[in-house]
Formats: sequence, C-alpha cells, structure tokens
Amino acid sequence: MNPVVTVTGAWNAFATKIAAFLPDLIAAIFIVVFGWILCNIIKRIVIRVLRLVHFDTVAERAGIKQILERGGIQQSPSEILGLLFFWFLFLIVIVATLETLNLSGATDTLNAIYLYLPKIAAAIVMLILRLYFANFLETVTRTSCANVGLEQAGSIGRAAYVITTIFVVAGIFEILDIPSQ
Repeated sequence: MNPVVTVTGAWNAFATKIAAFLPDLIAAIFIVVFGWILCNIIKRIVIRVLRLVHFDTVAERAGIKQILERGGIQQSPSEILGLLFFWFLFLIVIVATLETLNLSGATDTLNAIYLYLPKIAAAIVMLILRLYFANFLETVTRTSCANVGLEQAGSIGRAAYVITTIFVVAGIFEILDIPSQ
C-alpha cells in the first residue's frame, strides 16, 4: 500500500467535506448577523410601543418596578419585555442557523425552549396586571373599612392584598404549567 496515495486520498476527502460545508457556514454566519440586526431593531420598536402605551406606569403601580429594584435590576419593565422579545426572535435565528448547519439534535432542544417562551411572556404580563389589581383591591378594601370605622382597616387591606397575591402566584404557576403541589 502506497502511503502517498493514502494521505492524498484522505486529504482529498477532507477538502471535499470542507468545500461542501463552507457554503453552509457562510450562510449560517449571514443568518446570525442579519438576524441579530433585525432582532435589535424589532426590540427597539417593541420598547417604544410599550412606552407609548405607558406600560412602565402600569408596572410601577403594580409594584413590579420596586421588586425589580430590590433585585438589583435597573432596566424598566418595558426594556425587560423588549429584551425577552429580542431573545424570543433570536432563538428563531439560532434554530434557522442550526438547521442550515444540519444540527437537528440541537434544533429539537431549542424548539422545546422556543415553545415555552410565549408562556413566560404571558406570565410576566399577567403578573403585572394582576399585581396592579391586587394593589387596587387593597386600596379599595382599606378605604372601605376606614370609612365604616374599622380600626384594623390597614391590616384588612393588606390581608386582601396578600390573599390576592397568593391567587396571582397560583395563576402564574398555571400559565407556566408548573405543578403547585
């Protein structure tokens, strides 16, 4: 057996595989770069729309802003949702890139994650709206009890808030398909 023929054959096979893979790699790089730019533009549009509809104001009234600040998060709720929207879309870009590179195993895993992201976004929106309602209910309960002359009006209002918050958390678990037991 001739070693030159063996090495040449191996090199030719390697070069053939590289030549076949190179167009897919270039296409994948193009998809990632173009997708990144497009997702950033869409993220900025989403943030502007959320600010136009005063989403941050509703989130602040619901107490979400204070929760985020206690957690050390400096972004506004609309920026956080814009970022979630960005990653939701960029995950599509990643799946398309992996499909271009014929990596179906990774694509299946990312598809499972991708299908869960809308539930997370819905849970965040529901959390904000329901906590806003809980704050409203606390105020109404406290005011009503104070107008009737109950001395524990503040405690009763706070109890209404806590009970409503428990139901809010249970509802969020339901949206996210997390068993509550």
